[in-house]
Amino acid sequence: MTRDELAAFDDAVVESVAADHGVAVERLTTIVRTHQSNVRELPGVEDIVYEWRNYFHQDPLVGRTEGAYYLALPAHVWEEFTDDLDLNESENGALLAVHDAQARAAPSEAGVETERLDGDAAIVLTRP
Repeated sequence: MTRDELAAFDDAVVESVAADHGVAVERLTTIVRTHQSNVRELPGVEDIVYEWRNYFHQDPLVGRTEGAYYLALPAHVWEEFTDDLDLNESENGALLAVHDAQARAAPSEAGVETERLDGDAAIVLTRP
């Protein structure tokens, strides 16, 4: 059975970020779900994590659980995703912020190296 695209995201984190960025919770939820769906479709969660781990000099994987990957990547990686989503400035900021906030709020078993998030952009991917 496939996990829901939003399984790696806490409702409280999404609600807080939405309020901070002036974006409706429902809209931010839709944006996050669409982003997760897009990654699943092309090239796939496992494949993109594998590619990034081999492509970047420093391994971007900063934590993981059975249900999620937590990554710290150069900010330009987000451009590919946000361009496809056609977001306004507030929505774009909220999307990046919800990934950062969720990575920092990851469960302890994820072992997220939060100090690595300080210089890079966080991406949280729900494992299918």
